[in-house]
Amino acid sequence: MWRFAGFVILACCGTTSLIAQPHQGCTTEPEFAPKVVSNVDSTVTFICDRATPMDLIRAVGHQTRIPIGIVIGEDAGLLSKPIHSYHLVKMDARSALQEAIQGTGYALRDEIPVLVLIAGDLTDRQMDLLTRSYSDFKGEPGGTMVELGADLSMWMEASLDRGFGFGGSIMYSTNDERFTLGDCSGETTEQIANKIISLGSKGMWVFKANAFAASDKLRDEVIMEPYQHYSNKPNIEH
Repeated sequence: MWRFAGFVILACCGTTSLIAQPHQGCTTEPEFAPKVVSNVDSTVTFICDRATPMDLIRAVGHQTRIPIGIVIGEDAGLLSKPIHSYHLVKMDARSALQEAIQGTGYALRDEIPVLVLIAGDLTDRQMDLLTRSYSDFKGEPGGTMVELGADLSMWMEASLDRGFGFGGSIMYSTNDERFTLGDCSGETTEQIANKIISLGSKGMWVFKANAFAASDKLRDEVIMEPYQHYSNKPNIEH
């Protein structure tokens, strides 16, 4: 089944790759050990004059620590092209996500504990990969969230039997959380992704797949974005 080249793992030292400029208004930059503030009600404050729906979606995840999944459809730019002015103050996560996807054709689905945003223009091929099951999937023991996502992407690629290698590099911080996923036999791409981002400090997954045919230019993959290195402070543009 496996026809893959190994990943080259590049370790970051201290805060070298995690720049310590945590707040840029509409976005939040990664930090080695970000300050986490109390947000027991899991609310979202996002005040920005020019932001994309994806900026708001990431802010929801960072501020609430609720796991989020995003299924990209045929038009991969629907969440990144529109620019909006947002003024959300202590809004609940579901309402904030509904605000983010308004007019995009995306729908919000509750896969407890994960909130999944799914594109309205998902093709048959993309749906097939999202719902594809694996009889003997096993993530690498002690892997980071990003590494487990790479494992899932490799298994998804292997299930297509395309017969070419899979390589790349994964940047990580020396204090990254590490996990052993456990048995996922018979579970689908989406179910496994949900399990991965529900671990530890939680995170977000983004499913990207070619709409109609396999391509060497665009990989079919599930990208993991852990919340661990992001502050949960409100996003307020000054």
